[in-house]
Amino acid sequence: MNSYQSLYRAWRPHRFSDMVGQDATRRMLRNQAKTGHVAHAYLFCGSHGTGKTSAARIMALAINCENPQEGDPCLECSNCKNLSRETSLDLLEMDAASNSSVDNVRVLLSKTDYPPQFVKYKVYIIDEVHMLSGAAFNALLKTLEEPPEYMVFILATTEPQKLPATILSRCQRYDFGRIADAQIVSRLKQAIPEDTQADEEALQLIASAAEGSMRDAWSLMDMVMASGLALSQANVREALGSVSQEMLFAFLDALARCDSADALTQINTLMRQGRDVQVFLRDFSAHLRQVLGVKLTGQPIHAVGCAVAEKLRQQASSVSEINLLRMLDKCMQAENDTRWAATPRAVLDVYALRICQVDQEQDLSGILARLCRLETAAVGMVSDPSQVSTKETAPSDLPEPAPQPDTVLPLAQPPKSATSQVLPKTAWNRMLERLGREHPGLFSLMQRGRYGGFREDVFSLILPPKEDIFTDMLNEGGRAQVISQLLQDEMGIPVSFRAARQANTPDIDQETLAQENIALLSGVFGRDKIIVKSDPS
Repeated sequence: MNSYQSLYRAWRPHRFSDMVGQDATRRMLRNQAKTGHVAHAYLFCGSHGTGKTSAARIMALAINCENPQEGDPCLECSNCKNLSRETSLDLLEMDAASNSSVDNVRVLLSKTDYPPQFVKYKVYIIDEVHMLSGAAFNALLKTLEEPPEYMVFILATTEPQKLPATILSRCQRYDFGRIADAQIVSRLKQAIPEDTQADEEALQLIASAAEGSMRDAWSLMDMVMASGLALSQANVREALGSVSQEMLFAFLDALARCDSADALTQINTLMRQGRDVQVFLRDFSAHLRQVLGVKLTGQPIHAVGCAVAEKLRQQASSVSEINLLRMLDKCMQAENDTRWAATPRAVLDVYALRICQVDQEQDLSGILARLCRLETAAVGMVSDPSQVSTKETAPSDLPEPAPQPDTVLPLAQPPKSATSQVLPKTAWNRMLERLGREHPGLFSLMQRGRYGGFREDVFSLILPPKEDIFTDMLNEGGRAQVISQLLQDEMGIPVSFRAARQANTPDIDQETLAQENIALLSGVFGRDKIIVKSDPS
């Protein structure tokens, strides 16, 4: 008879103090067992391998233990030993995934009429309870609402959103979160035999691959140790089917250089090694998140060795944040596409080519630079009088209106610097963009009014009567100075800013537009060459 016991079963917790993580849940359950304030129904929710079933069994022992130790079962009394046996009739476990019908639930509930034989509470544990049918939930509902005083139900599920609201409202709910990598590594170290070598990076890799599941971490380490090899990073990656850390660094370097030939060569090497495309994309996605974490925070997301951390810092400094985000976004899309693709290799090839061949001008900084160049070219064309074409108007049969006397309107002050040809409205919009980034509070005040125009080197903001209180606030020295400085940076000439009340300001939309156009033309052709005629109509 094989006496070998897997690490998962050998290290399964039997006390609340043995559980990994779930500090808040452990504390509350332990205190209930200690004080005797036991609910009639519990609901344990969380992803797989986080300790839901183990906590349910510990709770069953703790509330029936004859010699509890600060809420933990002693594991030595007769009650603890009886409940630990699989033949106990006072602790029943049912897997709802394989017993989901209403008949299965009725058989289970028929046993609730019998009180416990030797203990205080009779405990029913229903695992994966979300798999029960609708009729089974209805059959369970009445007993769950008013159970016998000696009955305790503990329901466990990975998908609580599938449970009826009537079930949720009758249970005390406890959520089991994913276990932190550091806690998993600490627990794994306790199980390593003295004659077995284990690298810190290997344990970190196991914890990362487990994704918060202690049970998965035990299974992965058990698999590596069963091979007779040392717990090294290379052996763990081999067991997981992952590629080496060096290949992940090299592949990212190739994409960052837009070297499609090198990227495809590495993909060929990957295929010759028999690696799985989806596993590689998953590992590369994790590597991108590590580099992005170093780029943004200075520290990797998951703990790594000093040598790997230094490589991550070097790689993070050589790739822009925008490119890393684009690579990560496309990588996650490719990973999802490989699940349905007939040829996953083609998905990986296309991903690499798209990253390498994308035009560098497609990022945000490139687009902004191109817009600035276009705007400069457009302003230059307007400022060159030789490029302003005049068209002769066709003769009209209509009688020519009586000549009107020429009226020279007061011209707005042209820009003091002949090199500034930025339209005032353009400068205003740019100022608002900078204000939103650098001074969000002041930006919210500016949003309460509307652009009032640009006259005599003064930008104005018109506030409606209901926002009149903010006029003085914006005209205060500090705020007005900030806005004036931003406008001056955009215009390239000394300008100022003021906020005005709409009640005291005439409708200046058309007049302001005319004045701005006159000011711009005056700066191009000269003030003495501008004659404004009134509209004969």
